[in-house]
Amino acid sequence: MFLLSLAWQDLRASGRSLWVFVACLTLGVTLLTATGGLYKLVSAGLLADTRALFGGDVEVESRQPLPEPVLEWMQRSGDIALVTELDSMVGTPDKGFLRVELQSVDQHYPLYGDLSLQPPVPLQAAIAMVDGLWGVAIDPVLAEQLALKVGDVVSIGQLSVRVSALVLNQPDRNLSASWGGPPVLLAPQALQATGLIQPGSRVEYEYRVRTQWPAEQWRQRFYDAFADEVWEVSTFEDRSRRIAERLGQIASGLNIIGFTTLFIGGLGVFNSIHAYLQGKRKSFAVLKALGLRDRKVASVYLLQIGMLGFGGSVLGVITGTVLALIGAQAIAAEIPLINNLTALLGPALVAIIFGLLVAYAFTLPALGKALAIQPAALFRSAGTQESALPTCWRMATVGCLGAILVLILLLLPDPVIALGFVMIIGMLLLLLELFVRLVSRSAKHFAGHEWTERYFVLRLALANLYRPGAPLRTSLLSLGSALTLLVASALVVFSLVRTINQTIPEQSPALVLYDIFPYQLVDLDKASSATLDFSKLTVAPLVRGRLVKVNGIALGQLENLDQEERREAIEDEYKLSYLADNIDNLTLVAGRWWEDGPADFSESGSDRAKPLQMAMEDREANELGVQVGDFVEFIIADQALSAEVVAIYSQKGLQTRFWFEGIFPQGALESYIHRYVGVLFSGDEGALQLQRELGLWAPNVISVRTESLLTAARELLGKASLGLAVVAGISLLASLLVLISVMVAGRARQIYEATIMHSLGVRLAVIRKALQLEYLLLAMITTLFAVVLGSAIALPFLNWRMKLPSHDLIWVAAVVAVFVSVPALTIGARYFLARLRVNPAVLLKSENQ
Repeated sequence: MFLLSLAWQDLRASGRSLWVFVACLTLGVTLLTATGGLYKLVSAGLLADTRALFGGDVEVESRQPLPEPVLEWMQRSGDIALVTELDSMVGTPDKGFLRVELQSVDQHYPLYGDLSLQPPVPLQAAIAMVDGLWGVAIDPVLAEQLALKVGDVVSIGQLSVRVSALVLNQPDRNLSASWGGPPVLLAPQALQATGLIQPGSRVEYEYRVRTQWPAEQWRQRFYDAFADEVWEVSTFEDRSRRIAERLGQIASGLNIIGFTTLFIGGLGVFNSIHAYLQGKRKSFAVLKALGLRDRKVASVYLLQIGMLGFGGSVLGVITGTVLALIGAQAIAAEIPLINNLTALLGPALVAIIFGLLVAYAFTLPALGKALAIQPAALFRSAGTQESALPTCWRMATVGCLGAILVLILLLLPDPVIALGFVMIIGMLLLLLELFVRLVSRSAKHFAGHEWTERYFVLRLALANLYRPGAPLRTSLLSLGSALTLLVASALVVFSLVRTINQTIPEQSPALVLYDIFPYQLVDLDKASSATLDFSKLTVAPLVRGRLVKVNGIALGQLENLDQEERREAIEDEYKLSYLADNIDNLTLVAGRWWEDGPADFSESGSDRAKPLQMAMEDREANELGVQVGDFVEFIIADQALSAEVVAIYSQKGLQTRFWFEGIFPQGALESYIHRYVGVLFSGDEGALQLQRELGLWAPNVISVRTESLLTAARELLGKASLGLAVVAGISLLASLLVLISVMVAGRARQIYEATIMHSLGVRLAVIRKALQLEYLLLAMITTLFAVVLGSAIALPFLNWRMKLPSHDLIWVAAVVAVFVSVPALTIGARYFLARLRVNPAVLLKSENQ
């Protein structure tokens, strides 16, 4: 208790200078708590009842109703609920039309979870026919967009229906709803009456099963019973695994940012405690002279570190928890969340442990060196030179760092990302050390060059970059790391903004059309030509088929695929079409397009003089190992179609529209065509005009305005940008605090050396210019470091993952880095200049002034 009381009294008397220590630790723990807490809230909401989110234990998906023998087999194994899904348009002539996802449900829906309607009526009563009109239950978002209320009448296909309820909670809403639009629940008979289900319609029959069997066992028995079928069977465990994997990847990325910020804050902790201990040298001497052993003295200051570390960590946990709750509220409308604060206890405890470990890992070396100095040297103020770190302190530091690394590897959800992060940190530290040595040697070389002899200010500034105790290494570690994160974030955000605001409006159509019947093409062409600002209309067929063979080998026998990949390949459905004026903006990766000209596709198979040619999308080709020159075979409407792959193409990220997996020569698919897709190039007013007309005379045609997609994309990007800005801002603030700690730690020595030079005759103006030039050089080096490393992180992601070439945006990285580093280091230079106004005689009397 004596040591605890002594530590507390000493901390109260002189601990105010450690505010940088607390602030740096608090910022790092804040980000770690916020990212970890948000991940826990989201994962708890998504994984708490996956069966309800999935809709059942097992789901069998088909394009046609399942045969009676199959249904009988399924009914013997559990309860079945059928959900039939079809994309369509809904609306009124005066309020407009919007794309929705029709979901017809039977009396067994939902198998898990509860469906809440407003007004609170049973679902079957809400969708039943009343007074000659079928009822529908719609999403509140759709009601808001079309200004609808309960009792209003809307049109779906050829059918007028009454809005009888709003869906307040749909257990499978967040995972089953596709990009097609908000769901509209209706009766199976009503869906048939719409007239939308015709040959070639994109209808999905989802048979959801609740069974007592283990889900994987049910699926395997189903495959064994119906081995020749290609129905897609998935389980709630598959969905849970995919959700967990994706959440793990996202959470790992966010936590890495938190760990990085905590690491940056650790540098501030080190510098702050180093400056604090410099002022405590005589206190060490007095305590040792009074008989207090080194172990007791160390215990006093270790208790102080624990107090500060725990206090800063708790403050960071509170702030991070608030940020996590704010973030949760922002995404609550899209993702189910568990409103339980106990889910945040785990991340909070982990963050506190990390905070304490970082506090001790970065303070033990400074404390060990300070306590290693003999009392006599401390009384003579001869302890300005640091002593070697004792072995016990070195082992304790390594132990803390090892514990941090082990926790990172254990706690990051994605082990691959965790191991990669640790390896990257090690490589970056190695590269940083090499870069610091290169800069130091270069500065020393130029400082000794004969052409710098005439420029004393430049030589002095260069000398300050390689002298012992120079701030170069710490500046790169702190401000350079934060700037790297800021530059990478800025490049990603700026690239997305440019793509949305410039590339897409210039190159994308105003209206995208789906499910056009062949007999509607002529009328569609006439209606399109009459729209405002009409430029052109391009249409292409959309034929769906399954790939069954590659080079004569059935997909189920391909040796380069594992069992799960074979099953996915067998169940996959390909969208096939013509090039059609390059409607999907395709780019060749390998091979070449076929020559234009008349072709005769009346003969089939071996009767054709030359093999049919096609081009395949690069993702599908890479997954199957297909190359130019290989032969593939599709089954389309129970007919075989073989072709030689003569080209492989890629599709350009955000500019794609239909994502065709296969392109054939004009005329090759004529006997299979039941539907077309198209794009209209015009003004947005023209797109809105055609969309309203199609809703009246062609309700089966699904239309999506590009402007509405852009609006949604801008809103989403705005939220993402705000989140990135908060994260990068906190990291940058931590880095600025580290710079302050660097200045505080080196203040006495640097001012003392500057005063010595001034006393020896060097003018104060020369010293000031040298300091300004030194910090300008630091800003240039830090900027270069951040631009190179930040671009190396962001550009490969943008080019390869997002398919958004952004090499021309290096100037953005440079502007961001300069805009932050120069003002930050200028403030540091002005701080030193202000301190140099002190009387030199006073400074020469004591280095502690």
